[in-house]
Amino acid sequence: MNQGATWYPLKHRQFRLFWSAGAVINIAIWMQTVGAAWIMAGLTDSAWMVSLVQTAMTLPVFLFGLPGGVIADLVNRKYWLLFTQSVMLTAASILFVLAATGSLSSWMLLSLTFLLGTGSALSMSAWMAVTLTLIPREIVPAAVALNAISTNVARALGPAIGGLLIAVAGQASMFLLIACCFMGVILFLFGWRPVRVSNVLPPETFLGGMRSGLRYIRHSVSLVSSLKQVFIFTSCASALWALLPLIAKDQLQMEADGYGLLMAALGAGAVIAALNLTRLYRLVALRQLVVVGAVAFAIVTAAVSLTDVVWVVWLLLVIAGIAWMAVNATVATIVQTCAADWVRARVASVYLLMYMGAMAVGGAVWGLIADYLGTTNSLLLATVSIVLGLWLTRDGVFVLGSEADYRTVSQTDELVVAAEINHSDGPVSVEISYWALDEFQQDFIKCAYAVGQSRRRNGARNWRLYRDLADPNRFVERFIVESWLGYLRQRDRVTQADQNTESQLQRYVINTDVATKRYIHQPNAMDGW
Repeated sequence: MNQGATWYPLKHRQFRLFWSAGAVINIAIWMQTVGAAWIMAGLTDSAWMVSLVQTAMTLPVFLFGLPGGVIADLVNRKYWLLFTQSVMLTAASILFVLAATGSLSSWMLLSLTFLLGTGSALSMSAWMAVTLTLIPREIVPAAVALNAISTNVARALGPAIGGLLIAVAGQASMFLLIACCFMGVILFLFGWRPVRVSNVLPPETFLGGMRSGLRYIRHSVSLVSSLKQVFIFTSCASALWALLPLIAKDQLQMEADGYGLLMAALGAGAVIAALNLTRLYRLVALRQLVVVGAVAFAIVTAAVSLTDVVWVVWLLLVIAGIAWMAVNATVATIVQTCAADWVRARVASVYLLMYMGAMAVGGAVWGLIADYLGTTNSLLLATVSIVLGLWLTRDGVFVLGSEADYRTVSQTDELVVAAEINHSDGPVSVEISYWALDEFQQDFIKCAYAVGQSRRRNGARNWRLYRDLADPNRFVERFIVESWLGYLRQRDRVTQADQNTESQLQRYVINTDVATKRYIHQPNAMDGW
């Protein structure tokens, strides 16, 4: 099988097992999301309360996604995953007991759905990071596509299974199956033996890890563009997801199993798209793919609001699923391929925060709008907002990163330290001297600022490029790192792409023996008096 094929990562046993366990979790979560929304529609007539089910599942990602990503980089991921799965198992078990005894209320349903969503939010980054470390780097893009297929197959199967169980065996049966799914994953994790990774440097603190993750994203043009795109599109397009229960119940006069089939149409379209994504990336510019997907989703959203023919709506939702993936799966692939290894879990957590946070906020907002304007007018307004979102993101940069470029590399220059330095000592100031003739200065400055961006991604602050007043051809690069340990981490985080950019500056270095000078803060000797 070709390594570029979508299914190739499944040849690796550990990845195959984790991918399968992740699929079970996704099915359980989609059963919960869709089944709870249908149950809520029977408990209350409020469109806002129905839309809050989606919010209860996705808002925890907005609240806990980034902390979950930081923790995933700091603790033993096996025990962290066991804890988060146990939280979800507890929530599903309580829902089963309440449903079986007829004690389930609308607010209790929302509260326990929120608890289950919290466990999911805390585990997402760890699960993604573990899964992608089980395979060679060159097939990670295919693995991202496979994860998208897993999610969207679950989107097709979960609602269908949940709706069928509610219709045939009652609400409690669905919650029982969800609990069994989480129990099975817990048993799988107990048998997993992760490979221990030795770290030369001590781990970051929780707050330090959070700061470094956000700083990395802030100084990456590709990541900022991708996260902006996913938040704007998803918050606008979430109207169709949030209001679909009302479309099924009021517009199409369907029961729970019919609603599940509508959700299955969205999932089926998404799977069709995912199977062809890697080929499309080679044939179509990513920006063009995103624009076509967003426009198609907007057209479908408007069309669904204006028809009550079931089979037409079903076909439209298949197209919507394809369009959804054309935007969000493309962005997810960019995010995963443009993140260095040391920060991948944190970048993934911020992506999930933007994506699920947009679903949560969008679900609540569109539910409130539907209470006042009605379902049809709300979907038409969402159509306009999706198109407007394309204008807001018109300057985005969408490029797939190379796994080779984002692999960290060892630094070859020697650190000359005349005295003993503690990890906590600092700040550290670094100064590098360059010399560029007038005709080369434009190229030099462009290169220098590209290097400055990479240094800031990896931990530097107060980066500046200075021109010597006495010699207009001489330049000095200066930056600060908060401690000696921070400086060591910054050097340890340099990727192949960073090193390639820095090598372009080497021809401007004045003298390799004295070009780089490092200074450390000297406290006032009288401070203790």
